[in-house]
Amino acid sequence: MPNAAKHRLGAAITVGLISAYSEHQKGQNTAKPIAHAALAAACGTLPDIIEPAVNPNHRQFFHSLGFAGMMGYGLYKLYKWEPEDEFDKFLKGAALVAGGAYLTHLAMDATTPKSLPII
Repeated sequence: MPNAAKHRLGAAITVGLISAYSEHQKGQNTAKPIAHAALAAACGTLPDIIEPAVNPNHRQFFHSLGFAGMMGYGLYKLYKWEPEDEFDKFLKGAALVAGGAYLTHLAMDATTPKSLPII
């Protein structure tokens, strides 16, 4: 994974800033954005773990625009979910962070000359 560090940094910055903005909108001031950025950095290479970059044309279904759309829809539904207990709230937050890191990775790949396949 030659761009692993870039993907981790991109995910950490993107998710961390979104988390900080969300907290600011709610009038909160916690360490959650830092924790979210750290988790996003850890998840920033998930697409390359699922589809390893063993050749220049490794981008298949899990690196596609179609999958990004499905992931975005799933994250939207997850965002709308209102969990009742604390553990479910934790899982919701962790899944949103991991999904955001995944989509950040795909967005970064989309800006390369190879871009992303449609499906």
